[in-house]
Amino acid sequence: MAQMAETEKTTTGWLLLIYTVPAEPSRTRAFIWRELKKVGAISIRDGVWALPESKATSVAFRRIAAKVQEFDGEATLAEGASIDAERVEAIRSASQTARTAEYEELAREAEHFLGHVQRESEHRNFNFAEMEELEQDLGKLRNWRDQVKARDYFGVEGRGRAADLLARCESALTVFLDEAFSQEDGTQ
Repeated sequence: MAQMAETEKTTTGWLLLIYTVPAEPSRTRAFIWRELKKVGAISIRDGVWALPESKATSVAFRRIAAKVQEFDGEATLAEGASIDAERVEAIRSASQTARTAEYEELAREAEHFLGHVQRESEHRNFNFAEMEELEQDLGKLRNWRDQVKARDYFGVEGRGRAADLLARCESALTVFLDEAFSQEDGTQ
């Protein structure tokens, strides 16, 4: 929420990263593209990406620009850019659509996790390997949530559902672990 509040204060200014990288090797272009996607940047046109201006997004674009230059490319970072209202709405809409899809996918995976915990509880499969796997799976879901949340600059409705499902996952795992320890201790 703090990031969203910071971004809302600064959406009058935009960061634009304008870059080119050599055509070969293609893995460098793919690397830059993945880095831009990780920070939630939106492509305005070929080689031009935008983010709402904040300290965090400025650091992210500077890091990517440095990588472009490391790959023998050219990068220009425009700070405080003014973008027409129609384009701002297109950027905001594209960002919200991307984050909504990510939160929906996260929610589906959280539902699968809940189903997995329920099946293991019903089968009374309380072994160490299963407990460790479930803890790792929940950790992955938390990390994924944090990554999506970090690039959710405009706040989308799917965030709340994903958060609720993750809270249910945490509760389900706690109950599963309590049952497992009770069984191990012979107290059940």
